[in-house]
Amino acid sequence: MNEMITRSLTGVVFVSIVVFATTFDLITATVLWFAVLLQGLKEYRKLKGAPIGYLLITLAVVSLWAMGRPFEAWIGWDVVSFLTWIWANDTFAYLGGRLFGKKLIKRGLAPNASPNKSWEGAFVGAIGAAFVGWLWMGNQGALLGLLTGTLSTLGDLVQSAVKRRANVKDSGTLLPGHGGVLDRFDGLLIAAPVVLIIKIFIS
Repeated sequence: MNEMITRSLTGVVFVSIVVFATTFDLITATVLWFAVLLQGLKEYRKLKGAPIGYLLITLAVVSLWAMGRPFEAWIGWDVVSFLTWIWANDTFAYLGGRLFGKKLIKRGLAPNASPNKSWEGAFVGAIGAAFVGWLWMGNQGALLGLLTGTLSTLGDLVQSAVKRRANVKDSGTLLPGHGGVLDRFDGLLIAAPVVLIIKIFIS
């Protein structure tokens, strides 16, 4: 099957499962994110990354789960809104990189960790995340989306460095066309804990 078709189908199924489980109720959300955490830890162990990585993954997934206010009335759409900022950043960064990458700034964003990433792609990605944040929460969402996009790219680079050190392209094979769980959720590593703390202060 064509790689693009495989990637697209996997993406649709993956997003559908995540959105349904996250918004259905606290139990399905907890099962989903606990499974993601276990798989992420398993993949990271195979990559033989630094011990701090286990803490980052755990904090990121727990923070994401906590965004749904598990000890109050579960609000799964708060979690989904944050995830859409991450997904928007990834999508717009890819498009921005393809259209404008290294045309204005010749040096890549992080040549040693991820040679293909460009400053232009990172900028377009952050703007895309800000736009989606604005759709959810207005001006406040735009600022949170912009921050999320920036931190998501940073988390992506951290994971890229770990994979490059382990000399592998993907963290796993669970998601055809996408790699492993860490390949899809690397943007959470830094963004989720930071955004959760900010949301607690402004709510």
